[in-house]
Amino acid sequence: MLIKQLTAFIAMSRPAILPSGVLAFAVGVAMAYAETQELPVAAVTVALTVTMLANLAAHFADEYADVDTDTLARHTLFSGGSGVLPAGVITPTHALYAAYSCVLLTAIVLLAALGVGLLAPLAGWIAVLGTIGGWYYSMPPLALERRGLGECDNALLGGVLMPLMGYVAVRGTAELSTVVLLLPMFAAVMICLLGVHRVDRHADALVGKRSLVVILGTHSRQLHHWCTTLAYGLPLLFSVWLVPMPVALALWCTSPLALYATWRYGHDETALPDIAVMVAYMGAWIAGWVFS
Repeated sequence: MLIKQLTAFIAMSRPAILPSGVLAFAVGVAMAYAETQELPVAAVTVALTVTMLANLAAHFADEYADVDTDTLARHTLFSGGSGVLPAGVITPTHALYAAYSCVLLTAIVLLAALGVGLLAPLAGWIAVLGTIGGWYYSMPPLALERRGLGECDNALLGGVLMPLMGYVAVRGTAELSTVVLLLPMFAAVMICLLGVHRVDRHADALVGKRSLVVILGTHSRQLHHWCTTLAYGLPLLFSVWLVPMPVALALWCTSPLALYATWRYGHDETALPDIAVMVAYMGAWIAGWVFS
């Protein structure tokens, strides 16, 4: 029974999705490393630990809050929830306690790192904002995912705050230009989220969960196109003064995959092309900065 429950908690952590958080964090580390040629291993390790604990808290909270729609959804590695709570393996209360525990661990590790000066104060604010954003993505009273704001919230977390946490872990500070520079990453994460939420749209609509895809209906295809345009257009614009040309070129090497995902969006019930775009985009961003 204990092994079965442990397996359930591992499944609720969404192990197929967690690596994307590491990848998003690495985006910021690569940017800062390109500027400083330094890699403070201890600070980066602790910052990543804080980031992933907050990520786990959000995943457990999402499992708890979405048991209604997950009961109706088709479960895949990346959409429809883990399926653990609808199957009755453990109770929703267990997921909620796991979420609270991860928030507590996040706070303990963060405060300890700030206390000994391992992380800069800005990293603390980013972690707090990210934890709040991840929690209220699905949890009441905000439940942003049910009000058409979940996709933007999640894209800010994965496309801006997680990379920014990695960046600040290395540099200790960040400028407004760094945030602006991450806007294409926000768009790339939105591509992924639109694809994932489209797969769940029928189950979401049945329980009254008004995700952005449910609200827009077939018009979400236009938003997907716009996000693709921004993800690949902004780096070219920024290459004039913000983005090194190798980064822009590396990103454009992934554009055929993005065009394929844009073409397929709305024609089948899989989010794999959209997920692949985000992963490839982040990988190209990291490689471009490291070798620029």
